[in-house]
Amino acid sequence: MPAVSDTSPLLGLAASDQLELLHEQFGAVFIPPAVLAELKLESGFRGAALLRTSYFAAGIG
Repeated sequence: MPAVSDTSPLLGLAASDQLELLHEQFGAVFIPPAVLAELKLESGFRGAALLRTSYFAAGIG
């Protein structure tokens, strides 16, 4: 079942290198534009590189 994610779960899971849990649990995860803007994928926060890689690998960006 697809899910819509807010910023906090994405940041927490990415920072702990557990982002794949979202895919395992829900399959597709949709990230609304406002959440994407909050994530600031180009910044250097812990987990940003993993989020960037996952986001672009999914063909979303």
